[in-house]
Amino acid sequence: MKGMKALVAVMVASSLLAAAVPASAGAKAYQHYVGCGVKKGTKQSHVCPRKSKKGAFFKSFKKAVHYTVCVRFPSGKTLCAHHQPPKTKKNPKPEKGQLYVNKITSTIPGKHRVTWFVKGKKVGTFYFRVKR
Repeated sequence: MKGMKALVAVMVASSLLAAAVPASAGAKAYQHYVGCGVKKGTKQSHVCPRKSKKGAFFKSFKKAVHYTVCVRFPSGKTLCAHHQPPKTKKNPKPEKGQLYVNKITSTIPGKHRVTWFVKGKKVGTFYFRVKR
């Protein structure tokens, strides 16, 4: 009988905790991926041909943000583009829901790591390989 009471107590506590979690807690704040191309409809890919164009895509769903994107090359060298998207006359500030792309010009065969940061906090990582 004691075991049954304990089980019921655990189930009640679990259901209360589940109800307390806000609906937006699981909502995704950012989308980030790499694709073999730089146009809006480019699909994500983990393998790109050496001579193809490559792009690091980023979108913020909750609010407009500036981000940093870093690429670590197979050689171990890392290059970062800070304060993205850059300010232009057409777009003086970032927009929520806008898909941005940063060109990756590497033709170095091997595994690359792309990492995105917002306000210094890592928000995503994506690995892709450039074929020989």
